[in-house]
Amino acid sequence: MTSFSCALSRYVGTLRRQALPAAALLLLSACGGLGEAMSAHTDVVARAAGKELRVDEAAQIIAANAEIPPDPEVVRAVADLWVDYALLATAVAEDTALTAVDMEAFIQPVREQALVSMLREQVISPDTTFDDAELERRWAMEGPGAEIRARHILLRTPTSADEAQRDSVEQLAESLRARAEAGESFEELAGEYSEDPGSAARGGDLGFFSRGRMVQPFEEVAFELEPGEVSPVVETPFGYHVILLEERRQPEMGDERGQFREYLVQQSLEQSETAYLDSLAAVANVEIPTSDLGVVREIAGRPERELSGRQADRPIATYDGGAYTAGEFATFVRTQPPQVQSAFVSATDEQLETAVTQLVQMELLLAQVTEHGISLATEEEERIRREGREMIRQLIEATGFGQAARQGADAAALDEHVNTIVRGTVTGEQPFVPLGRLGLSLRDLYSHEINEAAFSDVVTQLEQIRAQQPPAESPAQQPGAPALPQMPGDSVPATPPPPETPGTGQE
Repeated sequence: MTSFSCALSRYVGTLRRQALPAAALLLLSACGGLGEAMSAHTDVVARAAGKELRVDEAAQIIAANAEIPPDPEVVRAVADLWVDYALLATAVAEDTALTAVDMEAFIQPVREQALVSMLREQVISPDTTFDDAELERRWAMEGPGAEIRARHILLRTPTSADEAQRDSVEQLAESLRARAEAGESFEELAGEYSEDPGSAARGGDLGFFSRGRMVQPFEEVAFELEPGEVSPVVETPFGYHVILLEERRQPEMGDERGQFREYLVQQSLEQSETAYLDSLAAVANVEIPTSDLGVVREIAGRPERELSGRQADRPIATYDGGAYTAGEFATFVRTQPPQVQSAFVSATDEQLETAVTQLVQMELLLAQVTEHGISLATEEEERIRREGREMIRQLIEATGFGQAARQGADAAALDEHVNTIVRGTVTGEQPFVPLGRLGLSLRDLYSHEINEAAFSDVVTQLEQIRAQQPPAESPAQQPGAPALPQMPGDSVPATPPPPETPGTGQE
């Protein structure tokens, strides 16, 4: 399990690198945020159900780990964790089963995932029949260990080239492709025209290579060719290419036949799902203005801030008949661990657009669930409730509140346990246990505030404490405990990985 202190360091480092759009800052500064009610009480960092985290206490907690920087964002994250645990202590003191938690709201994401799975079974029918001939063909094209031998002609485009210059180079590439298809020697054309010094002298011969060796656009086209086939003109960061596939080689399928068939079945299912989701988004005319992506980053960077009124209703994405709002995204991102929140903050516009599209697609899928009249059986509903209650029980045990309650700890002792577990989490002596959806449910039950005006005072006291301490190694972090089992539906939409650094292998 990722330690909280490591997550803090990455989170703060990410925020320092961000230049947040003015519009996003304006949006959130206008929110009736947490902390305004306590702006006159700078000696208190946070309150939760009548409990207080004071400036000196917060500074002492953070000072326990010398590797954590004195930064307001660190104070924010620690205060947010303290609020979660303080509310959990209050709830456990009242009822160790936490029956006051709205179970229907708690399990709603899991219920939605189950309904979407039922929809998928009804509307997606991928082709999963592969006869022996098709299996052999796909093995030759996609099987592990497949290699191809190809030649190419590369025409480079200067970095400073304007559109007319690029068009001129592309037209030359098209003419060379036509000449090769008409029967001229590809080897001679490459020797005369190719600007790849590594292969031009060999008639463009690249030798054998496997997947992952070439820049992606080049590889995708090359591996789709049949021996003797000339490709269309392919553009990569290096220029324009014309490719000739010479031959393929691939180990025999052997004992991997069954496993490869299963791979193709799963691939077909994923492709069918992607096509279905894309069609829903296209029909619904989903639009995600780039200007609103800064709001996504800002909300992810300040997940504890509560939006209200017009701020919560502001659309991040629109579609026919609805919108995905800032408030909906804030609710989603609060349930995610710090590394996921940080990923949203540092993501590119393209990555954010993909992630928001996936969130919108979930709404569209749920609309389809209603349209198709899909509902869960009583037994399935009860199974999900049981898993929800078990997840809450595991969170209580993982944070130590369950054991404390069984040992007869009163409310004061549970409150003391809050500071102990927060300190242990900061030092790495205890595993980081985010409450996720349970934390949101507790915040709906009890009052809570975070006072941003006190953050600078915490930083000042922290710096004073460290100035008086001799340099010392930070506490050794214990190995993280095994991750808690996830409830179905706890997974988050996958954001696309950062773009690959172009690499050739053909030069």
